Amino acid sequence: MLGEDFYEQVQKKRTNFLIISIIAIVFNAGITFTFVIPALKGFKLFSLLIALFLYFIVANIFVGLFSDRLLLIFVSSLLLSALGMGWRLLLEWGEFSLVEHTNPIVLIGYPCIVAVIISFMYYFSTKFKLSS
Repeated sequence: MLGEDFYEQVQKKRTNFLIISIIAIVFNAGITFTFVIPALKGFKLFSLLIALFLYFIVANIFVGLFSDRLLLIFVSSLLLSALGMGWRLLLEWGEFSLVEHTNPIVLIGYPCIVAVIISFMYYFSTKFKLSS
């Protein structure tokens, strides 16, 4: 979806792009989970749009790295986003601003939604890559 030149660069530097995508998921999930959930304190639409854009880039990196590996993308995105959230909660444990974000629905739902979004973008980016 980003162009054949992009996917060729990903194929040439597989390790670098894999590290970039891992870091992007972990840090983006850790930083943004308090800003991108509507109806919770701290929601910002701009942060949601930036998070979706970064997940789009990560999904397209995964298209260049792995072909037809949707389950791998889903599971790795789920684990990495959960790691990012856990990292943030560990760093800020006990802060009053995180009380609203530590309910089980957010703790379980956000990594699942991130994994579904990345998998969805990966699936459609794969379809557009094959047709071009």
